[in-house]
Amino acid sequence: MDAIKQILLHEIDTLNREELRDNKPRFSFNFLKTHPGLWLTMYVCYGLCVALIFTTDYLGWPAFWGATAFVLLMSFLMLLDINPKYRFEDIDTLDLRVCYNGEWYYVRTLSDAAVNDILNHPSTPEHVKTGMRKLLSLKGEVDFYDVYHLAWGNKSAASV
Repeated sequence: MDAIKQILLHEIDTLNREELRDNKPRFSFNFLKTHPGLWLTMYVCYGLCVALIFTTDYLGWPAFWGATAFVLLMSFLMLLDINPKYRFEDIDTLDLRVCYNGEWYYVRTLSDAAVNDILNHPSTPEHVKTGMRKLLSLKGEVDFYDVYHLAWGNKSAASV
């Protein structure tokens, strides 16, 4: 089973490297391109807020500068893009990372090379090979969770 884990770790490292998944924030216009309506709505609401600030007697410049600082901060944060790393320990784990990363281990398929490495490795148990061959014939692909479930069942990935 250690060989299977090493192959999966190598595959995860390859995905992280190829997709620049390093948990570092990067400046990007992706959010603005994909959600221009949300961006525009934020500035329309800011304009309405400024109009409200200056049409009431008890609000004034401090409220204006506070609202402006908030909108500028939100604009900056929306232009940051973070690609979180995939980790072996996250397989079959439900926590806050799933909200951002999704359950990637269900949708990310193993490369053909990784599948072949697992199938051809002498220490791979026969039930894992049989299960993978069956999945390949039924689905045409094998994802991370399939291999994890075949090899370790209901065991926590952090304890493997």
